[in-house]
Amino acid sequence: MSGGALHVHQATVGELQTAASTVLAPLAVTAPRALTGTGVEAGAFRADIDAAVVGRAAVARIRGSGHLVRRSARAISSTDPELLKITLHRSPEPAAADQGGTQSRAHSGDFVVFDMTRPYRLAVADDCDVMAVGISRTELGRHADTVASRAARRLPADTGAQAVLAAFLQGLGSHLDELAGPAQAHAGDALVSLLLAAFTETEPGRMDTATELVDRIRVYVLANICDPSLCVDSVAAAHGISARQLHRLFHRTGIPFAAWLRGERLARIRRDLLDPAQDGRTTAAVAARWGLHDPRHLARALKSQYGTTARDLRRER
Repeated sequence: MSGGALHVHQATVGELQTAASTVLAPLAVTAPRALTGTGVEAGAFRADIDAAVVGRAAVARIRGSGHLVRRSARAISSTDPELLKITLHRSPEPAAADQGGTQSRAHSGDFVVFDMTRPYRLAVADDCDVMAVGISRTELGRHADTVASRAARRLPADTGAQAVLAAFLQGLGSHLDELAGPAQAHAGDALVSLLLAAFTETEPGRMDTATELVDRIRVYVLANICDPSLCVDSVAAAHGISARQLHRLFHRTGIPFAAWLRGERLARIRRDLLDPAQDGRTTAAVAARWGLHDPRHLARALKSQYGTTARDLRRER
């Protein structure tokens, strides 16, 4: 789903299948008699669909008749994006999830994860109310495998970070039309952070030492991201390791340190350029705020990262 919002009232099964496939990846949606209620034919199926891109994720809310969603092996293509689908169920009757031999019944208030690179089935009953988030594995970085390992397992959302994420998603589902520009970007950042908080909790003493160090480095860098002198050598020295060790640590994450830092800075610059409240600041001032002081480098980096210029970003609003 490239952008904008999608709203379909009283959708048919075919319309739901088209919407779901557009928002996420090719899916088959059917409404077997067993799922649509006693004496209700599949032709009487109706659903309300609200969907939008929120920052770096696609978010959808589906309410209505029971249905079966299938991602078959035949539908999976090497050109499909590598997505994880996180669902939050608020339906009165439990949903049946099945992926890779793992099966569960998701009750109201439960999360269920699906790995869109593998076949799965999700059956929901009448009066369904499901929030679905589709997010690229790359956005979750090294945590993607941790999240994917929970596929088809129910995760209650009644305490801790899971409860916070559930409340956020419920609010998001009711206000998808009202998010645009910087607000949408900020909401997307918050969503990714809450997803990581909810799905990557690690038992004390079980976290890998190298992973802990990378996390500490990320926190340090983000706290000092405005400092233009921030670099491999300074960050390594601040953590008592060599530059070579720092490079090796970030190589394990799949994103080199310099590329990660540049991406974090560019994301903040882009967000500010899209924010009307920043109109009084020049592009150079916006970039300097986030530690980039070379206008030529900024222009090349924005073009490479987002395929656009600073001027065009400000015109997009």
